[in-house]
Amino acid sequence: MEMTQIAKHRMLVMRIYGELDQRSADEARTVLEREIKRTGAVNIALDFGRVTFMDSSGIGMIIGRYKTVSSLGGRIIVYDASDQVIRLLEMAGLDRLVIIAPTLNEGIKLMKRGM
Repeated sequence: MEMTQIAKHRMLVMRIYGELDQRSADEARTVLEREIKRTGAVNIALDFGRVTFMDSSGIGMIIGRYKTVSSLGGRIIVYDASDQVIRLLEMAGLDRLVIIAPTLNEGIKLMKRGM
């Protein structure tokens, strides 16, 4: 995992590699919570371009971070996800909670429009 910050949008960007399973979801959860507190970020962008597998632990991690950032007035963007992962997100109903976009820039545009 890699973490960067876009100060202009008060956003943390996390690039996730490989499988988003129990172990990696726990790690992502811990890192994101720590960095939200440390940086004051209210928005999260998750780069799923290199995610090869995701199970319910990944769904849980996203839902938990959604609760955190929505209480701060923020949003979550999931971008560059495979069709398989997008279907899983949609089946879980996350498309109603988070912005799913092909790119980070497109996600930021949707976030600005209040989508």
